[in-house]
Amino acid sequence: MNALRFLLAGLALLGSVASAAAAPVGTVNVGLQDVIDTVEKSFLPNSSDPFGAPPLKTVSADFFQRSTLAAKQREMRADGEMFFRSATNRDPLMFRFDYFRPLQQEIVSNGRTLWMYLPENRQVILSDVTPVFNPYTFNPERDRASNFLQGLPRISKDFLVVLASDQRDIAGNYVLELTPRRATASITKLYVVVNRDTVLSYVRSGRNISATFAALGRPEWAFPILSTTMVDHDGNTTTIEFSNVRANIMLSDSLFTFAIPPGVEIVKPPRGR
Repeated sequence: MNALRFLLAGLALLGSVASAAAAPVGTVNVGLQDVIDTVEKSFLPNSSDPFGAPPLKTVSADFFQRSTLAAKQREMRADGEMFFRSATNRDPLMFRFDYFRPLQQEIVSNGRTLWMYLPENRQVILSDVTPVFNPYTFNPERDRASNFLQGLPRISKDFLVVLASDQRDIAGNYVLELTPRRATASITKLYVVVNRDTVLSYVRSGRNISATFAALGRPEWAFPILSTTMVDHDGNTTTIEFSNVRANIMLSDSLFTFAIPPGVEIVKPPRGR
C-alpha cells in the first residue's frame, strides 16, 4: 500500500505571485509570470471553445515515480503510463494511471467515480468523486483545487510561487517552487519543472496560449510539465517525471472507466474521506 499512498500524495493538491527579475534567454526575456501563465493557461477553460475546453485537452505520457522515505533513507521506484482528459463545461476531469512496476496497480476516474485496483490484493477501492470533479459546480477560478491535475489552472491562487533558488535545471528548464497558501495535510513544498521550449514559444507568440500551441515545433511540448516533486511534513519526497508525451490526441471514453473483474472485493471508504 506504500506505493498507493505515495501516488495519492502525488495526486494531492496542486493548484500574489512573488516578483522575480526577468531571465533573458537569447533574445527573449522570460519572467516568473510567463512561466506561471504557460502552465495555467494551458489548462484553463477556453471561452471561445463551444464546450469550454482548454487548449490542452488530452495528454498521454509515460511516468517514472521515485519516492524517498526520509526517516528510513529508503527509496521506492515505480513506472507506468498516464492518461488524462481536461474538464470542460460539459464533462468533468478524467484520468488514468496504470502502474507496471514494481506492482501492478490501476487508478482510474471518469470524474464521477474513482477506482483504485490492487490486483495483488484482489481488491478495488471505489469512491464517489462527483462533488470534487463536477464541472457544473467546480469553478477553476474560484474553487480550491483538490488534486494535481485539477489544480494546474490555478497554481498561483493556491500557492505562493517563486522560481527555485537555481531557477533552471541543467537543461535550462524552469523550476517553480510552490508553497501552499493554506496548510495542507500532505504538502510543505512542491517543485514543478516547466518545459523551457513551451515557455519560449508562449512569449514569442505574443503571450497568446492558442498561438503558442499552433507554433510549437513538437506536439509533446504542449504539455508543459516535465516533472513534479512533492515534499511532505516529514521530509519525504515524491518525484514524478513524464516522458513520451502525446498531447491533444483522441482518447476513448473506455480508458476512464474500470470494469471490475469477477471475484474482486469492492471496498467503499466512508463518506467524507
